[in-house]
Amino acid sequence: MAAPNRHILIADQDATSCDLLTMHLGLRGWDVTSCASLQETRDTLDANAYDVLLLSEDLPDGKSLDLLRDIRPERPGMGIIMVSQRGSTEPIIRALEHGADDYLTRPLSPAVAVARVQSVLALSTDRVSTQRPQFLDLPSIDAHLRNASGGRAKLEAICDILRDGLHAERVSVFRLDRHGNELLSVVAHGDEDGPQLVIRIPADTGLSGACIQSEAVLNIPDAYQDDRFNSTIDEETGFRTGSVLCVPLHDQHGELVGVAQALNHTNGTFAASDEIIARQLAPRCAAALTEAFYADIAAGGLQLAATITLAPAILDLLDSTIAVSDADMPTHVLDDVRTMRDPDNLIGTSIGRYAVVSILGRGSQGVVLEGKDAFLERAVAIKLLGPDSANINVMRDQFMAEMRSMALLMHPNTVAVYDAGEHDGALFLVMEKCSDGTALSRLKAEGRLPLQVATNVVRDACKGLDAAHRRGMVHRDIKPDNILLSEHDAKLSDFGLVLAHNQEGDGSGRIAGTPHYMSPEQCRGDAVDHRSDIYALGATLFHLATGEPPFANSRDVKHVMRRHREEQVRDPREIDPSLPPDMCVIVATAMAKDPVDRYQSAVEMLDDLDSLLAAARLSA
Repeated sequence: MAAPNRHILIADQDATSCDLLTMHLGLRGWDVTSCASLQETRDTLDANAYDVLLLSEDLPDGKSLDLLRDIRPERPGMGIIMVSQRGSTEPIIRALEHGADDYLTRPLSPAVAVARVQSVLALSTDRVSTQRPQFLDLPSIDAHLRNASGGRAKLEAICDILRDGLHAERVSVFRLDRHGNELLSVVAHGDEDGPQLVIRIPADTGLSGACIQSEAVLNIPDAYQDDRFNSTIDEETGFRTGSVLCVPLHDQHGELVGVAQALNHTNGTFAASDEIIARQLAPRCAAALTEAFYADIAAGGLQLAATITLAPAILDLLDSTIAVSDADMPTHVLDDVRTMRDPDNLIGTSIGRYAVVSILGRGSQGVVLEGKDAFLERAVAIKLLGPDSANINVMRDQFMAEMRSMALLMHPNTVAVYDAGEHDGALFLVMEKCSDGTALSRLKAEGRLPLQVATNVVRDACKGLDAAHRRGMVHRDIKPDNILLSEHDAKLSDFGLVLAHNQEGDGSGRIAGTPHYMSPEQCRGDAVDHRSDIYALGATLFHLATGEPPFANSRDVKHVMRRHREEQVRDPREIDPSLPPDMCVIVATAMAKDPVDRYQSAVEMLDDLDSLLAAARLSA
């Protein structure tokens, strides 16, 4: 049977937001209507029945909360999603207290909006008009999931919110590994002192397996009366399961990524209202699960690499730093290495089987050459370090880390590695050559990039960065000079400052990074994780879109680093008033001083960048 048509009403005075949501919700086959004022919304609701209302808090002729109070008793089965500004928590809490089912924040992510509407529609089919579920403080729940640092901590946070929301005695959450046909977890906890286990079970057995197969909520009053129940874990932990509630977890694109299982022993069975709560929490749990679990394909095992923490480096700058202009600001805080005395002499010679054609760039760590592969007859880029670099242990180790990291990624938005070796005592790395230089070279040529171009460049870098983070890598030197451009896309390069998971530091005793883009924690010499890269990517977006780094006109290295630590990033519209507010929100979120307040993954930032691009296309 065909799914019934759904009717969605959008109440928002922002025409671009309405158009964006109308397009993406309409692609699901839903009937979408939009209103620009409270009065128009009231009249439209009086004339027609709607399944979901997306209600903006910013309507011109009154308070949206008053409308919510009026319509909720009259329409208990209609789903209501509040739309608010990011960071505006109080209106959301009040809306949820008065019957809203969920919320969205600007800039609106089409994928998140579709997922939230779909979730609310699923709730409406189960909602009993005379019995709404208990109030859930969704902003606090979201904050709890975001603030959990580390893969295991995120899994425990998922279990915490489900256990508290469902009044369950024990909760387990499993990630679905389709390739291995397994359900994987590293946590199964009830009481704080309860056991923590590594669990791998077949994805087609037990009640969790049955939930995966059916992709439907299972509410089992007595597990031992159900033939599908697997009592193995009970036998290992001594916990005798009574009732079970299994909930499938779908990501915002609708893909099944796992299952959550709530268990009771003495608390009795789960009610119908618990099923509604579980459905309401499921999309959030799925998002956190995706962040928490990353598969290390190369190692063939299970890796928790959502927030790999590195050992802190220590900044040791002399008080008498040399004053430099922005144009001359050093790109690294690492000591310079000796570069080739006269790299021009390399043109016309060969490095291994690669003929040197020209010099692409010079930097503190060496020189980048254009070469031609004599065997495969293709253009390549050759990164050649300074004389005797092969004999300097620290440099050799850092170079090998870059080579191996980049070789493992094999992602369309990271530069491919072809070869590596030594030439006259210098280490070299052979990579694909991108045809259009770097984002920095384009900045120098054009001053600033058009918004859509800048956003696309950072969007591609975000994809490459996500691939690195999924392998437990932290780049630590994101900047325009490390984003290479080709005809169709951008690629993240220069992983020389990467430390893969479980490594203990680069041995330099100094901070590694680029002052104009370094996160506050890098500038302090604190431990860094993947969110430090997100900060640098936000600073890069600022530079590409405005033509200036975030803290331009700094006196010297120490000054710019102090400003990263202490000053809030300025609004990019101070430089270019034509920039849209959503772009400024993305920069501010990525560059929040506290890592907890930033995007918690590159995917989160990518969603907002996609939204920004879609809105820009609609308004063009």
